[in-house]
Amino acid sequence: MTVNKTRPPTALVQHHPAVGARSRTGTRDHDNDDSYDYFVVERADGGGAVYVAIVADGVTNTAGGAQASRIAVEAVKATLQESPGRQETLSEWLEFAITHANEEILFQAKRNPQWQGMSTTIVLAALAGEKLYVMHLGDSRAYLIRGNAIYQLVADHTWAQEAINMGVLTVEEAAQHPGRNQLLRYLGAQKGLGVDRGIIVPATTRREEYLAAQPGDAILLCSDGLHNRVSDAELKQAILEHVGYPQDAVDALLEKAVEKGERDDITAIVLELPPGHKELPNGVDAPTPSVAPVPTKNGFGLWLLLTLVGVLALLAVLLLWLRLG
Repeated sequence: MTVNKTRPPTALVQHHPAVGARSRTGTRDHDNDDSYDYFVVERADGGGAVYVAIVADGVTNTAGGAQASRIAVEAVKATLQESPGRQETLSEWLEFAITHANEEILFQAKRNPQWQGMSTTIVLAALAGEKLYVMHLGDSRAYLIRGNAIYQLVADHTWAQEAINMGVLTVEEAAQHPGRNQLLRYLGAQKGLGVDRGIIVPATTRREEYLAAQPGDAILLCSDGLHNRVSDAELKQAILEHVGYPQDAVDALLEKAVEKGERDDITAIVLELPPGHKELPNGVDAPTPSVAPVPTKNGFGLWLLLTLVGVLALLAVLLLWLRLG
């Protein structure tokens, strides 16, 4: 996928998000096991355009990690380009696409013995109107940058995260633990797949099916090669320093991860919503702004109006008297 390196400031007034995306290897010399894509699909049921971003990170300790991530992205995209069922919600449609990707990975592993055991993480963000959906498996992440704050929208499916949830390890201890990257859920493990389709509401621990996006929001998807090396504060800073130019933000983030010695593959996608714009439904006209009355000083305008009314009334009486006389 080709994405322009920079975008002119006029891109901010468009309805669709501005996008930046890139993937590269880290400091070790090996093939890139990450895959990513960004595309737009039109729902056949009249639901409008859905903007979809995907990042997949092939598990490097299994054969065919690069193939697994590529198959996952391609299978999800192919499924979403087909018409959903009549009774299928957008959330169910997205979940089905990921489930289908898992089945395709298992199928291709059977056909290609050299890829036996191939697996991958996946994180998907879909923007439909004002609704943001996020689904994932593994430790690739989705973040929301809103105002001057950054929020992690998903929880890692790792042994370390489970240890944190159970109170066995602190966040700081988990970050240094040898088993911090051990995945518990990912594509390619088995047929029965539990796709995580909940999104963590910013500044809470509550989960919802989707999040209401706001003008100026930025959504970051990334593999662990980025978030393991670059802090949340640094992620936020890079995006805020390049408002209007998401590709520059992505480039800066990847370079920072490499500068800090990241050896793993690094992938990021940034979706940036236009600031101060709220798209109206089809067929709805923009409301006409109301005009406030011009204020008058010390009631002079009201006094003048009453005087004119009185004069006109007096003239009417005088004309009537002359006509009767």
